[in-house]
Amino acid sequence: FHERLALGGVGMTTLAYIAISRDGRTFEEQGVMDRNSLADYAAITQAVHAAGAKISAQITHAGSFVQHRSLSTKRALSADGGLDKVGLSVGRILQDAMTRTDMERIIAEFVTAAELCAEAGFDAVEIHMGHGYLLNQFISPLSNHRKDDYGGSAEKRVRFPAEVAAAVKAAVGDRLAIIAKINLHDGVKSGASVEDAIVTAQ
Repeated sequence: FHERLALGGVGMTTLAYIAISRDGRTFEEQGVMDRNSLADYAAITQAVHAAGAKISAQITHAGSFVQHRSLSTKRALSADGGLDKVGLSVGRILQDAMTRTDMERIIAEFVTAAELCAEAGFDAVEIHMGHGYLLNQFISPLSNHRKDDYGGSAEKRVRFPAEVAAAVKAAVGDRLAIIAKINLHDGVKSGASVEDAIVTAQ
C-alpha cells in the first residue's frame, strides 16, 4: 500500500498508529514499535525509499483509550483517574491518573520507539497528540482535571506532551524530522479550543 503511494508520486507517506508499547495499543492487533517488529518496519521503509519517497512513523500511546483486555496493569493510565469510559466496553471500570514516575517511563518509551524508528529507516516520526489518545488526554480539558503542574491552563495541560516531544527531539532530532499531530478543536462544549491548539503548537 505505501509502496503504491510512493510510486504514485507522494512525497512522504505515514504509517499510522504505531504504539510505543503493548499497553499503548488501542486495539490488540495494532502494531508496536519494538525489537521484534523492527525487520518488518524496515522492509516497508526500504520499499518506500526504493519507490522514491520518504516515510514517517506515527508513534503514540492510547492511555485510557484502550479497547482490549491485554493491559499489563489492572487499570489504564491517563491524565486523570476516575471512570474509564472506553474501558467499560471491556470490563474496566476505573482508570488511574499518571504519576511522575509513570510520565518518566512513558517518555522513555517514546524515546526508545523513536530510536527504533531511526534504526528501521524512517525519515520522520509523528508524535500523535490528538484525537483522544494519551497525550491528548493531557491537552484536553475534557479529560484533564489535574490540580498539579500538569493541569489547569492550556500551558500546563500541554506540559507533559511537550516533554515527550523535547525528549524525542533530543534523542533523534539529528536523524529524523519530528512532527506532532494535534487537535485544532475538540468540537464540544468545554473542550479544547483553537486558542488552546495555538498554545500546543507554540
